Formats: sequence, C-alpha cells, structure tokens
Amino acid sequence: MGREKIRFSVPFVLASASPRRRRLMATFPFPVHVRPGRVKEPRWKRGVRPSVWVKRLALLKAAPAAAAVSEGLILGADTLVFRRGRVFGKPSSVAAARRMLAELAGRWHTVYTGLALLARPGRKHWECVWSTRVKMRALSPERLRYWSQRNHDKAGAYAAQEKGSPFVEKLRGDYDNVVGLPRRGLRRLLAKARSAGYAPSRSAGRSRKGI
Repeated sequence: MGREKIRFSVPFVLASASPRRRRLMATFPFPVHVRPGRVKEPRWKRGVRPSVWVKRLALLKAAPAAAAVSEGLILGADTLVFRRGRVFGKPSSVAAARRMLAELAGRWHTVYTGLALLARPGRKHWECVWSTRVKMRALSPERLRYWSQRNHDKAGAYAAQEKGSPFVEKLRGDYDNVVGLPRRGLRRLLAKARSAGYAPSRSAGRSRKGI
C-alpha cells in the first residue's frame, strides 16, 4: 500500500515549558505553539523500567493540552536520569541537588527521554523512548556546592548544554536526548503521524505561546 494522503494539516503543540526543548523545536520547519500543562508527576515505583516510566509521564504531560484543543499534534516529553536501580528526577532542594550530583559525579549513568505524540481530531498517539549513556566529570567540593544551587528544573540536577558546564566527560548516544528532546525520535513519530494522515501545519497561525 502507498502512503496515506494527508487529511489533517494541524498546529503543532509542545506541551512543555522547557526553554531547551523550545530551542530544539525551533530547528523544525513548522511553527510550534507552546502550551505546557500543570501536571502532578507521580513518584517512580521501584521495579518499573525507566523506559516504561518516561513514556507514561510523556503521555501524562501531553494529555491536558490534547484535551484543550480540537485539532493539533501535541507533543509531551519527559526526561530522567537512571543509575543502579535509582531514578534521579528534578531535585526538590539544594540539599537534594547536592546528593544527586555527589552520587553521579565521576560515574556512568543513563539518560532516558520519553516522547508521546497525540493527534487531534481523533485519538491516535505514538510513543518512543531514547536513551544515552553519560559519564559525568568528577566535581570538586567547591564545584559541587556551586552547581547544587543551580539546575533545579533539570533531571539529575545538571544540564549538558550549558556553556562552560563541567558535567559531561563522555557520552555514548544522542546528545539531543541529554538536553531533553531527541530530534531523531520526534522525526520518527512525525513520520508515523504522516502515514496516518496527519501533518504539522506550515502556516504561522496564532501565537506560538498558545492556540
């Protein structure tokens, strides 16, 4: 069978407030409407695979935006850091950030990002998970104190993309994934959406901050 014709040319909605994800989305050839939703993230349950967990959270984050629009391709994303059976999410305090960084410094861990793309009208959705192995540089006590007071909005309390960041010593896999949006993964989801008859609108439409 040939590729199905496009039936719906719809706005693309990013259900995330992350400025890093917005910067990566700006490289795609269509306008992006930002519509983050307020979602209370459940606590990770030990024994649940991180790849499964990030897909659940990505879908959870996309759902409010999808419920609020009549048409669109809505992207939810979630990123977490995993090491030796433990999930490192966003730290709740300076002390929590310092504990995270102390455990990760000088060691290998895995960064997972889950993507969920929902289509409206209709109820179709597609998901994927990307993973990258990262070795963090060792941190001196002074740098540990400094960085524990920053990056509280980032999984594992660190950001690979910051200029002058001391964090990443080695990396095996997709760098975009560590930033929080694996573009190759999104392209695959968009290809699946297109084969189902959906494509992001190329027109600017209304404000990029909401639709």
